[in-house]
Amino acid sequence: MACLRQLPARVLNDAQTKLLAISGPFQYWGPVMDGVYLREPLAKSLQRSQLRKVDLLIGSAQQDGLISRAKAIKKFEESQGRANSKTAFYQALQNSLGGEDSNKFIEDAATWYYSLEHSTDDYSSFSRALENATRDQFIMCPVINMANHWAANSRGNVFMYHVPESYSQSSSGLELLLDVQYAFGLPFYPKYDERFTLDEKRLSLQIMQYISNFVNSGNPNYPHSFSRRMSRLMPLWPMFLPNDDGDNYKEFTASLPTLKGLKKEDCSFWSDYIRRLKESTGSASNGEQSAENSSSEAPSEGVTSQESQPVGDKVAYSR
Repeated sequence: MACLRQLPARVLNDAQTKLLAISGPFQYWGPVMDGVYLREPLAKSLQRSQLRKVDLLIGSAQQDGLISRAKAIKKFEESQGRANSKTAFYQALQNSLGGEDSNKFIEDAATWYYSLEHSTDDYSSFSRALENATRDQFIMCPVINMANHWAANSRGNVFMYHVPESYSQSSSGLELLLDVQYAFGLPFYPKYDERFTLDEKRLSLQIMQYISNFVNSGNPNYPHSFSRRMSRLMPLWPMFLPNDDGDNYKEFTASLPTLKGLKKEDCSFWSDYIRRLKESTGSASNGEQSAENSSSEAPSEGVTSQESQPVGDKVAYSR
């Protein structure tokens, strides 16, 4: 911790981007079992029945996804003066889907499911299908699973939000996810002031108030833990509950509506159908280990753009 605190934020961000380029766009900083701060695997800790009362505010944005994260890798490679940034981009796509050891049955099932809304014949449509599939598998569904797990097993309050695709295309033109822009008040920075509409600034104020309330009280509806007085300007944000009718989430759009059942069908595909498919097939169709098993191996065995022979753009992309 002391070592990390001594480093500038940009250095840490560059190290994170290098990690993404090597291991795929969905790798991130995480806790290490050092025997001092963390004495057992995090998964084991989370399975304990007696969790501390910690309130959770968790969410996602439709703008987030494989393509946008891989583009960050491409830009980083270019900023470092490396000409093979495009190869790194496609390598990141390939790594995220399991690399050479990916399960062919799962690839075919995902291709079929997401082709129901996007044709695989058109290159841009295939890009959107790939984006949606990997976003659901690695970002959206894990977020929802975490909300479910914490609501069912801890004594803390859980609140969930989502930024839909229609609102993710902000007028600001900034690359930061929209929930980050609003929560940190970017519409009011002099540098970005003219990039946001009045409605976007109004929404940002409300989201900042929600976040401020949550930090102070553990509940986005109340500014103080000892008070239940709500602002008349703020729509009620109901808790996420671990039952069929309790999967509430706040949609970060102009009217801040409360909705239910975020990605219910899509997450069922990954948690139910794909899980059973993995159990029935066991390993990849070519006899190698499945991506799920190989992901637990040492990171040094991962494929990097420097270690492997460059793969053709379309070949890497189709995987």
